[in-house]
Amino acid sequence: MASLPEPHLWLERPIGEDGVDYVERTYTYGNTQQGALPPHHGVEFYNPAGTPVLAAAEGIVIFAGPDTTRVPLSPSANFYGNVIVVELSQSIGGQPVYTLYGHLSIINAVPGQYVRAGELLGKVGGTGVARGGPHLHFEVRVGYNDYLSTRNPELWLKPYPKWGTLVGRVVDSKGQPVPLASVSVRSGSINADSPVNRYLTTYAAETVNPDSAYGENFVVMDLPPGTYTVAAVTTKTYKQTIVIKPDQITWVEFRNVNPPPTWTPTPTGTLDTATPTITSTATAAAALTSTP
Repeated sequence: MASLPEPHLWLERPIGEDGVDYVERTYTYGNTQQGALPPHHGVEFYNPAGTPVLAAAEGIVIFAGPDTTRVPLSPSANFYGNVIVVELSQSIGGQPVYTLYGHLSIINAVPGQYVRAGELLGKVGGTGVARGGPHLHFEVRVGYNDYLSTRNPELWLKPYPKWGTLVGRVVDSKGQPVPLASVSVRSGSINADSPVNRYLTTYAAETVNPDSAYGENFVVMDLPPGTYTVAAVTTKTYKQTIVIKPDQITWVEFRNVNPPPTWTPTPTGTLDTATPTITSTATAAAALTSTP
């Protein structure tokens, strides 16, 4: 049983405690809302227009303004609307890391400006293709500041204190990721006032990317410590019981999962896609935990 890679939970919340500082669960990274939308390249924080947007980490602003060009920032003009991109001071594996803040109503930063974590960048808005009302669209990009180099922000944002993050993978008999499998995470005995139920899908098979170290295809942050049942559903239901520990990452993997009968594997990647480093001889019922 191999240990997990060193976590990179570096990022503070881009919305302060006075706002809605948790990720909206209905349109998570790699999700398509049952095919209604393109694969999601970030996560959403739904807040009223004018809510302050804060830098998630220190770095240099490399773009601040309306999204009027298509490549490489976005797939189409005015996709993000008013948008800010920060190149972080901290890199990973020698590669630059970028955070993107989209759909802003007001921009309070300029290119070349050095910002610290928690510093005001702008305010929540509904510019660009912001469906569903005002919200912050937040992305993490690794290696290149382009639309095809995103990673799941839930694997970079710090969970709430004493809570944990679940990272997982659903693969077929050949070890290939199964896209858009339904995943549920339901609490058993947990240290919280109310039960926790999370519903999501594994990543779509195109334009989004796993972390180069983890090779995951789903992540759920902000889970109170305790026991959970995780289920992956395709042509049948696969279940495992896992334990979330405070301030830790828990890994779960479902192997030999039958993909949907209409699915054809599609390679995914970016200009920088490394081979996942997680290996394990454990059975499909095993879960790994690692202290950050």
